[in-house]
Amino acid sequence: MAGKWQLKDHEAEQRLFSRRLAVAGVLVILLFSALIFKLVNLQISQIDYFSARSDGNRLHSQYVSPARGLIFDRNGELLADNQPIFNLNVVREQVEDMDTTLKFLSTLISLTDEDIEQFDTRLRRNRVPFSSVPLRYVLTEEERSRIAVNSHKLSGIIIEPEFVRHYPLAELTAHSVGYVSEINREELDSLSEAERENYGGTNHIGKTGIERTYEDLLHGNVGYEIAEKNNRGQVMRTLNRTDPIAGKNITLHLDSQLQIAAERALGDFRGAIVAIEPSTGGILAMVSKPGFDPNLFVTGISSKDYSVLVTDEINTPLFDRTTNPYPPGSTVKPFLGLGGLQTGLVDYDFTIEDPGYFRLPGVSYRWGDYTLRTAARGGHGHTDLQKAIFQSCDTFFYDLGNRMGIDTMHEFMSLFGFGQNFALDIAYARTGVLPSRDWKRASRGEPWYPGDTINSSIGQGFMWATPLQLATAVAIIANEGKAVQPRMLKEVEGEPFQPIIENPVPDIVLNDPDYWRYMEEAMTMVVHRPFNNDQFRDYGTAYEAIAQADRDMPYKMAGKSGSAQVVGISQDISQNTDIILSDLNKDHGLFISFAPAENPHIEPQIAVAVFVENGEHGSSVAGPIAKQIIDAYLLDILQIDFAALEGAEGSPLVSQIDE
Repeated sequence: MAGKWQLKDHEAEQRLFSRRLAVAGVLVILLFSALIFKLVNLQISQIDYFSARSDGNRLHSQYVSPARGLIFDRNGELLADNQPIFNLNVVREQVEDMDTTLKFLSTLISLTDEDIEQFDTRLRRNRVPFSSVPLRYVLTEEERSRIAVNSHKLSGIIIEPEFVRHYPLAELTAHSVGYVSEINREELDSLSEAERENYGGTNHIGKTGIERTYEDLLHGNVGYEIAEKNNRGQVMRTLNRTDPIAGKNITLHLDSQLQIAAERALGDFRGAIVAIEPSTGGILAMVSKPGFDPNLFVTGISSKDYSVLVTDEINTPLFDRTTNPYPPGSTVKPFLGLGGLQTGLVDYDFTIEDPGYFRLPGVSYRWGDYTLRTAARGGHGHTDLQKAIFQSCDTFFYDLGNRMGIDTMHEFMSLFGFGQNFALDIAYARTGVLPSRDWKRASRGEPWYPGDTINSSIGQGFMWATPLQLATAVAIIANEGKAVQPRMLKEVEGEPFQPIIENPVPDIVLNDPDYWRYMEEAMTMVVHRPFNNDQFRDYGTAYEAIAQADRDMPYKMAGKSGSAQVVGISQDISQNTDIILSDLNKDHGLFISFAPAENPHIEPQIAVAVFVENGEHGSSVAGPIAKQIIDAYLLDILQIDFAALEGAEGSPLVSQIDE
């Protein structure tokens, strides 16, 4: 019985346990094998992949923006430099909740809706992961301190220094030097892939003026670096770096002291001044007034400030008056007079008897002589070409223009740059209008009438020219036909800049070289021909305002005044003292000049065009402004001693003065 009811079979249990232990052992071995295989796979087979991913959490490739090239005037004075600021930047990938972070930041510093809108635009434009994007420019020291104290709550928010553009002369060079501002999507899209890559670390691009024209020189080439960052996006160390190449420094022909003098000379007037060095074509001064502060645009102008600029319809500070056209008025008469000499329609002995008006044969309408004080006394009387210049006799040029015809007038005037842009590096300058039959047919769908020619002969009607064109044209007279195209750029990195001129402007060769002397003499009489007691009508139109006002002028100045009608007002109304014209309806005053004139010892050093908006009189308003500028350049800047030159012998001293 004892064997039948045995309770345990130890041998069977031992066999079962052994089998289970073996199975468990196999499973453990398999699991450990799998673990070892996985570790081998991770640590050896995929080491490159996971090392790269690990580094990606702390190592970041980023652009290094180049320093923008500096802009100097001809004397080494800075016109555009780079100054440091501190910006609040965001690394988007390291910010968990952007809305919450921005809301918290707004409690620490001033963040406007406009700041956030511009930041969103930059985020959409950003193409590089883990790169910082500016949220707000120019943090104050107090704002930087607040951010630093709360940095533990601001993952991905960093303060970074940056060099940004600064314009020391502010509004004085706003239109000529221009400004940089944030690059926009349209500008990026217009760039090639290589160019877009070069702007990877740059937020700014030249928008206007020289900054835009020479953007390729000034911008430089972007660099790259591998940086190790912490979890807040702050750079801990730089592991590898390809340095950027800074933009090139450039020097302009512009003279900052003359620029300041020109702006002061305009006083409270709106207007424009362009001064050119005839021998080189270098633009010495280029002022449009009123201007604006270009520094406002560099880090993004506020809507309020921008609205002030664009809604000022009277002063229009954003409008560049130096490169936009106006009726040139009587300033065209020297050029038309040279055309008359060249075509043989007038000579030194040719005269007319001016009754104070002009009539076309068979036409009852009278074109009045707008030199009203002479017209009221019956015109200028016996008038040759020189008198027609220094007394600005409209009737003489009505007659000359009518006999010359618009075709010949258009062809000859174009030689001086009218209707074209001769400037080598001011591509944005407008060409104005040098009317012709074809132009009127194309633009207005009308034929050319004889009356159109009459109006054009005194710079009215359809004829429009920019102050830059007028300065260019009078510089050609100063050069006796040598056409040196205007240019702003003088040197690049200290080396003289010689532009590649695809279509050089030919010199003007007249039938008789003495025509240049004759016209210079006539233009000098505009300023220096004094009163004649018996011939009150024979003095120069600018004599009272310039030569008589400064009897000790050490040099002679050639000039020509002009007035351009803003609205059509009859002579009877304009002479009525009971009627007060609005300042905005007054004529524009213009004056072109060069100096020194008629000097055997020195060639002309400066040619100037002055435009005074609603200045009313070219001779009495624009003329003295031109003289102030010429005084500043010849006497203060070049410091020419004309008294000493009078005793000089030999050839002109141009080279000595240039040196």
